[in-house]
Amino acid sequence: MYIDTSIAVKLYFAESDSESCEMTARGTTLVSSRLLYCEFRSALFGKVFRGKLLAESGMRVWEAFELDVSSDKIRLVSLSDLLVQDAADLLRDLHPHVPLRTLDALHLATFLSVDSGPLFTKDVRMRQAATHLGLPLAD
Repeated sequence: MYIDTSIAVKLYFAESDSESCEMTARGTTLVSSRLLYCEFRSALFGKVFRGKLLAESGMRVWEAFELDVSSDKIRLVSLSDLLVQDAADLLRDLHPHVPLRTLDALHLATFLSVDSGPLFTKDVRMRQAATHLGLPLAD
């Protein structure tokens, strides 16, 4: 199952729909773009900055995430020039129907490049883009 950062955050932090996300992701190999590595750390620092997470707890969460990446519980797909071009093409193809952001386009291009099962995201624009493209979505 391909996850973006909106799901990864819910798998490591208690949020209102974290439990349902954990149920959906349970028992599957998770796949994402290498972007997740940076985006997840940014989300973690954002939670610390906003006082929703203590810095020490943030370090433990980061270590758990890194362990999941190193043990292939979460498989990260490297970015390439071809994926960047594919993302730019997606931006063109979806315009003006879906105002997709750059990093979301890179996630979608990565999803399209691998056989990972459905796309699991809570991001509204990503879901709109996936629906527009006829891609399978996890709920």
